[in-house]
Amino acid sequence: MNETLRSIYDRWSVRKFKDEKVPVDVINEILKAGLHAANGMNRQAVRFAVIEDKEMIKKYNRKAITLFAEMARAAGQPNPMAERMAGDPDADIFYGAPGIVFVFTAPDAVTPVEDGALAVGNMMLAAHSLGYGTCFIGFAAGLGQDPEFLAEMDVPEGHRYIACMILGRPDGDVERRPRPDVKVLKWVK
Repeated sequence: MNETLRSIYDRWSVRKFKDEKVPVDVINEILKAGLHAANGMNRQAVRFAVIEDKEMIKKYNRKAITLFAEMARAAGQPNPMAERMAGDPDADIFYGAPGIVFVFTAPDAVTPVEDGALAVGNMMLAAHSLGYGTCFIGFAAGLGQDPEFLAEMDVPEGHRYIACMILGRPDGDVERRPRPDVKVLKWVK
């Protein structure tokens, strides 16, 4: 099997990390892999914000949980998991990761969601190939609407929050769940 396929098939989401910083050169390499993802009309509109500061991670962990629960309630669909986490001061959507990468797209992006998602996919594979673990954190979505967070991350006006990915050295075995067979709805020849 070639190395690209091996990385794809061996990469799993990590939810337990060692308490060690990811070297800056490694983070830069992972961000570079994100920048090299395919993007709509070659606009190269993907931007990144990185947090390594433990206190800031704790602050935005709590804020993200609260915002997620509030957004679910406001939509008329309270989320039981979000409500439990909002009431638990020890809940950690970032799983103790020493680094977080937030992905944004500039206003001129033609396909902002697709561009950001492809960037995250590349970064996850790059991190795995370098011996680091990642996990896409959907619970952080509310931060993309939070003026304080956006200001603190120096996100320019008009940029769109796309995703949050945690990053660090895995601690212990990574839980692997079997994948189902490929489901093709139709194949026209």
